[in-house]
Amino acid sequence: MRGGYRGKPKPKLPTHLKRVPVNARIQQWMLDELKRRGEVGIVLEYILIEAGFKYQPEK
Repeated sequence: MRGGYRGKPKPKLPTHLKRVPVNARIQQWMLDELKRRGEVGIVLEYILIEAGFKYQPEK
């Protein structure tokens, strides 16, 4: 038998924690700096939180 799922399945994330892909055009030096700091999406998320963006629950 080949293929198939092995191991424990990941638990489902709550809807407010699911990430949504977003296309954004940024300059190469900005992307290089973000990659140097870590995973781009997570670093951007922290930058936006520090800038004052707050979680807004869906209504």
